[in-house]
Amino acid sequence: MNTWTVEIGGVAWTVAPGERWVVTGPAASGKTWVSAQLARRYPDDVALVTFGGQAAAAGTDWAGARWYASVGYDSRTVAETLTYEAVNGISPFEVRDPEPEAREAFAKAFDWAREALLLDPLLERQTLQLSNGEQRRVMLARAILRLTPALALDDPFAGLDPAMQRTLRDALDALAAQGRTLVVTVRNEDEIPPCTTHRLRLRDRAIESQGPCRPPKARPREMAFRKNPPSLDTPTALRLRDLHYQVDGRDLFGGLDWEVHAGERWLMVGPNGSGKSTLLSLILGDSPMAYACDIERFGARLGPGVPLWSVRSRMALVSPELQAFADPGQTVEAAVFSGLFDREGQRKRPTPAQRKTAAALLNALGLYERRKERLGTLSDGLARLALVIRALVPAPDLLLLDELCMNLEDAERDRLLRLLGRLLDETPALTVVCVAHRPDHVPPGFDRVLKLGGPHA
Repeated sequence: MNTWTVEIGGVAWTVAPGERWVVTGPAASGKTWVSAQLARRYPDDVALVTFGGQAAAAGTDWAGARWYASVGYDSRTVAETLTYEAVNGISPFEVRDPEPEAREAFAKAFDWAREALLLDPLLERQTLQLSNGEQRRVMLARAILRLTPALALDDPFAGLDPAMQRTLRDALDALAAQGRTLVVTVRNEDEIPPCTTHRLRLRDRAIESQGPCRPPKARPREMAFRKNPPSLDTPTALRLRDLHYQVDGRDLFGGLDWEVHAGERWLMVGPNGSGKSTLLSLILGDSPMAYACDIERFGARLGPGVPLWSVRSRMALVSPELQAFADPGQTVEAAVFSGLFDREGQRKRPTPAQRKTAAALLNALGLYERRKERLGTLSDGLARLALVIRALVPAPDLLLLDELCMNLEDAERDRLLRLLGRLLDETPALTVVCVAHRPDHVPPGFDRVLKLGGPHA
């Protein structure tokens, strides 16, 4: 079997069969680009899994990036998405040889992937119903089922809950034992798979170092929960009563009662698929079910006399889905001001004060000099920072942060969390709900926890 080689900054990087490489480096170092080049140069040997807008930054077209991010976002079930024909791009009207050996190998790989990635609960669900973490598992399964000798997995641990991260590490160990060659890019040292044999360090799309390595023994820290009494002396920002939401006959929330007072900082946790993003969409009013649920925002429930935008204009969201479907052709500055709406849902022009606020935030997060660049040319981390600024410029009363630091490099994450810490200190009346899987992805000051997927804390 041949080796696979990519030239990086004029220096050859070669991957030999059976090696397991981890690729690391700071923001814009070229991690995703290297994975994409490897798969593009050897399409029959390397299956690529990448997620979200970073595929565009790697030089792929944006339509392809959205495909990777969304698992197609159609009405097919996961089982239909993972058929032999779907994985291999075979038209149902195409006349082909029976291919019994290939189909038998596929069936064995499917059984293995179904067990290794815990896919059974997902198989009959539509792909558009999956959470971000569940989508990633399906895309990993699709790549595995291509049965290529090598897999290039770009940031596969992002967005996975701790239990699923452990499941993925075990699956990578098993793939390595099967002889699969692996190239895995990571953003955090504690995400480096135990089966790693080699490490490639990048900086500015050039090789800083490469060669054999021993994986570190560090593992992600678990969340620590604190349960403080509510601030009953402040107005209620959110009140949910007896909340139920059915997905394929499963009740996500089981009659959840939840009250959030103005100025409180809540951390929402739970495994992938427990309903965290769904709950945020209900609060924001994105889902039509928001009208059927007993949810009060700022003392009012949606319905006659309380139109959506009268409360929606007081809220702001940052989420992976918002980023996946952001217009890549708009400038960073346009993206920042795209979050300004009035009580009727009409776009507003930024005021001088809002322009000043946006300029200060862009400067603080290192984006001011890039404000005229198109959003699709930025790394996923920098695009996420632009959307954080988008949420802050309108000065909302309720801020919803879904996987705030996903796809951020260490330096980007630390700079953002410091900035948010200062802003939250300066605006004690701002109510914030943050979804996170890692403790180092939570801004300071969050002292209340809502735990989904089990007894509500």
